[in-house]
Amino acid sequence: MPGAGFPLDLSELEGRRFYCIEDCQLCCLCQPELLQQEEQYFKRNFPQRIVTRRTPHRHTALALKNGSGPCTFLDNRRCSIYPNRPHYCRQFPFHVHLLDRVQVSLDLSCRGIWVGNGEDAIPIGLELVNQNERQLRVGLEEAKDVHRQFLANCREAGMEVSPKNLRASFEAVSSHTSELPFLGWMLDQSVEDPPLDLDKHPADFALDAARAEELRQAAMEVSLESLSSEDPLSSPVYCDPEGKWNVFISSDGELDMYQLLEDGGMERKQGVDPKKVPLLAPEGLGAKLFVDYLNILNRRDSVLGYAYYLLDDYGYDDELPKVYYGVLASSGLDLLWRSSLIAYLNGGVLDDKGVREGIIFYDMDRLDAPTIGAFM
Repeated sequence: MPGAGFPLDLSELEGRRFYCIEDCQLCCLCQPELLQQEEQYFKRNFPQRIVTRRTPHRHTALALKNGSGPCTFLDNRRCSIYPNRPHYCRQFPFHVHLLDRVQVSLDLSCRGIWVGNGEDAIPIGLELVNQNERQLRVGLEEAKDVHRQFLANCREAGMEVSPKNLRASFEAVSSHTSELPFLGWMLDQSVEDPPLDLDKHPADFALDAARAEELRQAAMEVSLESLSSEDPLSSPVYCDPEGKWNVFISSDGELDMYQLLEDGGMERKQGVDPKKVPLLAPEGLGAKLFVDYLNILNRRDSVLGYAYYLLDDYGYDDELPKVYYGVLASSGLDLLWRSSLIAYLNGGVLDDKGVREGIIFYDMDRLDAPTIGAFM
């Protein structure tokens, strides 16, 4: 889609509507960086409620209760500065990624995207782009420079880069991704020596008991690694249907579930033996939702940029298709295990509701992954 003088992709917003659910406030757990013009307002009016953070770069942000809870301006689950809230609070749940184009995505951890009513997401996305045209233009040029350097490194390593072919090949077989044997095959092939060719996938898939247990363990390990954090502020949060903020922290193969309180405190709810969590397969409409979500990931430039980031980190010693499809397979298994965890705790299955809860738990973390390119 043509934008304001630069390529613009709003395809993820098509058919989506957004409604802010009163008992959620997930966005109030995301510590917003202040724009330069906003810093002056908060330094003047609320100097004790801002902090300086040094990662991923030095910036000023709103303080959090107890250093790792919700925003200090959240009172009785309501924003006390709503008319003057920062830009990044207004932008949520929209994410803008820059690579060789401007792409607007939605944070599907926001429950307001799933209710089916509210404002049309397309006009909101367009307004966001139009209001920040100058900054996006500058940021896009910087992102293109980084992208060009990455492509030059690939050429030097004798590596072909064709995102269009990568995405088309995955989309052609994506209907199989809700099948555990196929995901297991993709994951295995991503670490094998021969180049990964999705067109050569087996016609039939089957898991014997031993292979099913290996896959369950692989999915568990992927998820436990993504749930491990020494910093509660960086720990994955699952905002459940009742509006409770559930924090899962993994350490040394164990998993603990906490509830984040509005005062910033953490209340331990229970320990979970991850070995007892079965790896469930999506069923019925849940299988379609799972496939649809992986196709969304396949179209996101930030996911492609994450594969680029890994390839660069590996020193260009691996094949891009193996890295890219490995990212998608690992994402699928992480999502399945998290969905299975929520179902295990609540006695559910992976129908459309069960998979939706998994996506709500997972997508914010997927969008937080490092990437070549930049989020604005």
